[in-house]
Amino acid sequence: MRTALGKIIFLFAVVLSALPGVSFAATSESFEISGWIPYWRASLGVESILPHIGTFTEVNPFVYTVRQNGTLNEASPLTDAQWMNLAGQSKEKGIRFIPTVMWANPDAIDDVLRDPVKRQEHVRAIVREVYARKFDGIDIDYEGKYARTKPYFSLFLKELYEAMEFDKWIMCTIEARTPLDSRYSSPESIPKDIEYANDFAEINKYCDRVRIMAYDQGRIDLKLNKSNVDPYIPVADKAWVEKVVLLATKEIDKSKIVIGVPTYGYEYDMFNALDGSGEVEYSNLWSFNPGYATDTALKLQIAPTRNSAGELFLTYPASQSLDPAIPLPSATRVMSWSDAEAIRQKAELAEKLGVRGIALFKIDGGQDAGLWDVLTQYKNKSVVFVPATISTNTSEISATVVPSRNLYFGITGEEVRTLQKFLNARGFSVSTTGGGSPGNETNYFGPATVRALIKFQIANGVKPSVGYYGPITRAAIKAL
Repeated sequence: MRTALGKIIFLFAVVLSALPGVSFAATSESFEISGWIPYWRASLGVESILPHIGTFTEVNPFVYTVRQNGTLNEASPLTDAQWMNLAGQSKEKGIRFIPTVMWANPDAIDDVLRDPVKRQEHVRAIVREVYARKFDGIDIDYEGKYARTKPYFSLFLKELYEAMEFDKWIMCTIEARTPLDSRYSSPESIPKDIEYANDFAEINKYCDRVRIMAYDQGRIDLKLNKSNVDPYIPVADKAWVEKVVLLATKEIDKSKIVIGVPTYGYEYDMFNALDGSGEVEYSNLWSFNPGYATDTALKLQIAPTRNSAGELFLTYPASQSLDPAIPLPSATRVMSWSDAEAIRQKAELAEKLGVRGIALFKIDGGQDAGLWDVLTQYKNKSVVFVPATISTNTSEISATVVPSRNLYFGITGEEVRTLQKFLNARGFSVSTTGGGSPGNETNYFGPATVRALIKFQIANGVKPSVGYYGPITRAAIKAL
């Protein structure tokens, strides 16, 4: 959620900057589960998720697209009965209802975001939609951007961040980034001029959650391709997902990272390279939901096995394909898909790596029915974030991190600075730059401090959550 001067940054890796060698105790937070429901299967998706809605922290109707000029398009009206039902039940159970804006036109993205006027209008359109519809926030999923768009995408996130108030969330969904030493065959072959379209450090500043699309791996990881026997063409090998996430944690706080987990699979033709090199090649045919694979296995009387990537796996001669269109009759048909066990392994990985949770793409009625049992196991899980220790000057702050007197809007004093340091260190940032930002705390209790304190109060069940620092809030801090 937000402060007026900036989006809340969950800095669980930062500690109270005024006490040498002192850090807060590890913070235990709920393991989060979110899921995208695609507009093209809205009824089936909502119908399948509603009986299990209590296992989710957040739901993401995948409904908004963007026109060439940057205006929003509602691909599935959120006034339809199924979406209204989902929104109502989410609100009743305290689950975040945050629709996704998906945009995958790199030319249009570049044109709109690099133009200050168009970019501002795009920001206003999103903010208007969030407040008019009473959403809990928005999920930004802008894919396939050019590297040249990077600074403008960062500016867009910053301006969106500043336009939202404290009680809204900005979620960012981004492509997975494979380590370069796994993408190229040798250090010498790595290009010197590689540029990325996403600035992880800037995304870390302006996004409450960063969902990494850790799927559609295919053959991108040369090291894993080499160490696994063909056929090897996974949707998301758990070993690759771990590489992707560890790389992201170098610039993005673990407390923000959510692992995107697939619920689907791909079918390929595998064949020997036509150039006579002896290399194995793959041709991607189509994606599918698990039911298609299990039906195929049943009809062909072939038992699926679990492959080295942790996914279910099926191979058979392409000539036996049940589909009348056989691209390569002499090829081997390969199917690899993410079932409930593969999803459980990704959730286990998220827990092991200490990141925030998982996000499922997609919930559309076609996911493995065993998924719900897996999610139930993780419903009450916790993730522990251990803050680091920072040594700095102690002259500006008393030994306690809990201000002893009541504080409120307009008051001044060193205990206000103490409170700001506490809020910044716990992830409820007073400001991202200037006065009130980490290392630049002030002795003035202004609007930014009020809003940061409100965020802390909401997160810790302090009522009323009005930005007044008194006995109830003091007790909540001491209880941490």
